[in-house]
Parts: sequence; structure tokens; C-alpha cells
Amino acid sequence: MPIYAGEVPGHWELIVLAVVILLLFGSKQVPQIARQLGRGMREVKQAVAEVDVRDDVRRAMEPPPEPARPPEAPEDEARAAASDDPREP
Repeated sequence: MPIYAGEVPGHWELIVLAVVILLLFGSKQVPQIARQLGRGMREVKQAVAEVDVRDDVRRAMEPPPEPARPPEAPEDEARAAASDDPREP
């Protein structure tokens, strides 16, 4: 006996669900909602098909890039900036 996470709805449950959706959203919006769901599913399938697993594995095997270091200021500019402090007498 197979174990399911949930029971698969039967014919009557699907019919009742369709009637409730029709009553909630109206006959004009149901086709629009179905069309949007179909487009979303198509986009997800295309995105999954475009993913190349080999590239992901290759990127995971490469060492991470070194973080960029900020440019160091020359000592003369640092002293000049410190002497221009208006709080100093």
C-alpha cells in the first residue's frame, strides 16, 4: 500500500472545487486566472530547462574570489587631512 502525503482528490471533490472557484471569481475572471497560471508554469519550465547543472557544479568547485581591497591613501594626504581639523587649535 503506497503512502501519500495527502489523498488525491476524487472527481466529486474536483467538481465541487470548480463550482466554488466559479462562484468566488465569476465566469469572466476564471479563464484569465487559468491563463496566468499556465503562463507562470510555462516560464518555470523554461527556466528549469535553461539551467545547466554542469555550470553550477563548476562554479561551486572554483575557489572564491579574493575580496577587493580599498586603495590606500598616501601618508602625506592623511596628515594634511588631520591638520585641517577645525576642532584643533
